[in-house]
Amino acid sequence: MNVCLRCGAEPPLASQICHDCVRQTIELASLPVNLRMVACKSCSSLKVPGTWTEFKDLDSAVSSFAESSVDWNIDTKKQVIQLSLNQLDPHRFRTEVNCTGVFQEVALSSLLKSEINVKFQVCQSCSRLAGGYYESILQIRTKRKEILDLAVDLVYNEIDSGPSELFTPEAGTVKGGFDFQLSSTEKGRSLAKELMIKFGGQVTETSKLIGRKDGRDLLRHTFGVRLPEVKTGDHLFLDEEVWCVTRIDRRKANLKRLIPSLAQKTVEIDFLRNVPLLDNLSEVQPVSHRGREYLLLDPFTLQTVEAISPEDWKGDKISALRYGNDTYFIWD
Repeated sequence: MNVCLRCGAEPPLASQICHDCVRQTIELASLPVNLRMVACKSCSSLKVPGTWTEFKDLDSAVSSFAESSVDWNIDTKKQVIQLSLNQLDPHRFRTEVNCTGVFQEVALSSLLKSEINVKFQVCQSCSRLAGGYYESILQIRTKRKEILDLAVDLVYNEIDSGPSELFTPEAGTVKGGFDFQLSSTEKGRSLAKELMIKFGGQVTETSKLIGRKDGRDLLRHTFGVRLPEVKTGDHLFLDEEVWCVTRIDRRKANLKRLIPSLAQKTVEIDFLRNVPLLDNLSEVQPVSHRGREYLLLDPFTLQTVEAISPEDWKGDKISALRYGNDTYFIWD
């Protein structure tokens, strides 16, 4: 019969020793008593070989560093860590790490303690931000403030949700639009493309030599994004008819005629430059109707108006648009 090589106990055995001996002799995990790490003083990023890893705060960075410093027994499965952290001073933390795992079907646990010394540096991103570093300029131009505001919000959201390497040292309103200085050329290019896809328009790219480094030319790129003055969902008054912009694809706009009857066509964006935009849709309250004959309350004049519904209309919603002194009813 197989017995424990250490104490002579009978099975069950693991690695030819009994479970009690496993718990006494097998080291589940280890952690150095003293650890040293490097973190960014400004953004709390943790320095790892070759790069910096972002964290929301210093505690998160220290906790992650402590967990990654645990050296597990290679035969351990179902590894679980529970960590507590106590800051002693701005540069020192004390941590307790409770490790649990399974070694050949034997559940083991180990309480590890360590003191972590933090050395502060400034990461490359924060250093560049403080120095006003930028690689590209994103220029957004449009005559319509509503579209400009939407485009600017989109860019800011991308910057806020992006990695710390992406930042804008300076951004602001200029004549006819808004300019961003960006820390990344590639992100400037992708943002310009994203704006064009979402709003239409066109993008131009130019570059300027700003110096040389390691025998290579250093270029600063400028991405000019010219956005149209219309957007999807706008209502237009074109050729004495009411149209809705259903889609914008770069420099073309798909239109759907609402009045006098449904029709569709595609036009160049520039063709709509001086076309009047109608007010936002307002809901219309029917007063009464008989068949296709309706008595409607004009939401702009607050007067009742007689109207005839389209012959094939089966909807239950009526809207109105105003242009000049005329109200146009849309049968949805």
